[in-house]
Amino acid sequence: MSHTLLVKIRKAEGSILRLLGQIGRRGYDILGVSAKLTADRQSFDVVIEFESIMPAPPAPPQPRPADVLPALVAKLVDVQHVELRAPGARPEAAPKAEPKAKAGKPGEMAWEE
Repeated sequence: MSHTLLVKIRKAEGSILRLLGQIGRRGYDILGVSAKLTADRQSFDVVIEFESIMPAPPAPPQPRPADVLPALVAKLVDVQHVELRAPGARPEAAPKAEPKAKAGKPGEMAWEE
């Protein structure tokens, strides 16, 4: 079953390659990628369609859950926003309104919509 991940990532050297590498190394198969430069030319809106890979023995024969992926991707330095779309949802461009970071404790991330 395929899933869709929407990512807003800063335009930096190798940022999209690091994003795709993180997904592939973590047990997910990339089925399709679309990236569009934002109007301010500072970041990309990336839409990634993926599915979990069945691990090889001796690992347990169950695929990694899709809801783990956003947390793994959010750890990348250039990632500004990550959203997992439900299976079967129509892929759209990444969020239209750029979220604003709220003040909080160091290491915490909170977003205003």
